[in-house]
Amino acid sequence: MKTNLLNRIGTAALALAATAAVSAANPKAGMLIGYSSVENENAQESVAAKFFKEKIGGEIITPAQLEKIDASKLDCIWIHIDRVEITKGWENLPQVFNDDAVISALKQFVAEGGNLYLSKYATQLLVPLERMDAAYAPGIVTENGNGGVGTDVWTVNAHLGYWKGYLAPEEERDLTQVYDRRSHDIYDGLSTWPAHCGLGFSEFETESFPLLGTGDGTEMHREDHNCMWDLNSYQYTAEGRNTVERFEAQNNATVLGTWGHVIDFAVAGIVDFAPAADGEGRIVANGMAAFEWAPRTGINKFHDNLEKFTSNVIDYLTDPLNTGVSVIEAETALPVYYNLQGMRVENPSAGLYIKVEGKKATKVVL
Repeated sequence: MKTNLLNRIGTAALALAATAAVSAANPKAGMLIGYSSVENENAQESVAAKFFKEKIGGEIITPAQLEKIDASKLDCIWIHIDRVEITKGWENLPQVFNDDAVISALKQFVAEGGNLYLSKYATQLLVPLERMDAAYAPGIVTENGNGGVGTDVWTVNAHLGYWKGYLAPEEERDLTQVYDRRSHDIYDGLSTWPAHCGLGFSEFETESFPLLGTGDGTEMHREDHNCMWDLNSYQYTAEGRNTVERFEAQNNATVLGTWGHVIDFAVAGIVDFAPAADGEGRIVANGMAAFEWAPRTGINKFHDNLEKFTSNVIDYLTDPLNTGVSVIEAETALPVYYNLQGMRVENPSAGLYIKVEGKKATKVVL
């Protein structure tokens, strides 16, 4: 979705969704693959790379073509690592992805303003790229995740803290701690599915975004490849009212999604890392197992959502007007302030901010 900043803010504040076809061509995007060709023995990575080549229309970059990692020619590079034998720790990634020359090229790319999309086990690259301290690296890492057969639908919940605002004992409820990220550009045009809660409720009054399952109760084999964040496991130095706020403040990031059944502050699955400094690139990291490109058995009813989400992320990271200010919560009329990187600011000092009050968003100078 391509909009200018004010239109983006208005759209997000009103939680409007626009549908769009998967990009026919995006020459400003690249994909770094771990093989010499998109045709390789790894079905998960091969199918993803073929989709990128055929429907995104971007530049495929092989390990022998590191000169193509060039921020003057590409706005975004996607790295997708999805293999059964992966174990925890970026040092244990396939050699092509932890090679010093690769890490150096990617660091330079980001330093010069290039953006990255890191999916599945590639989220661990945040550490060697020095965008995240090792103390906050993904802690939910499925090792040798062959997975198994199931009938449920794997989804993404972008309505964070729903429990705190709507289901907690009435005296503990707090709508200001509900973070509705469903209107973010990466979810534009996705179909929805009833959310299923892991806290004793079968369903609740919000929706999630389905990514993997037959949708009709029949079986499907899913590989269980998560590489994401257990927000309760970190020792934060940053302040915040809950672990989502502390994680975001600690890492200058915005949590955009979690497992479909999670409605508290326990898990981050999709995170938007704002530029670490002026002129540097943005990184979207998606470590959720639901984003599986080639199920071993069964037909994925929601494959279109997988393709649309990926196209949305690429568009988001190749949009020159993107500042990350596309996440607005509107459950309360109390004013909420965001900086121009899209980060919520609890106690704004003097400066320029986005002020959101109810469904109205305006730029203000304090």
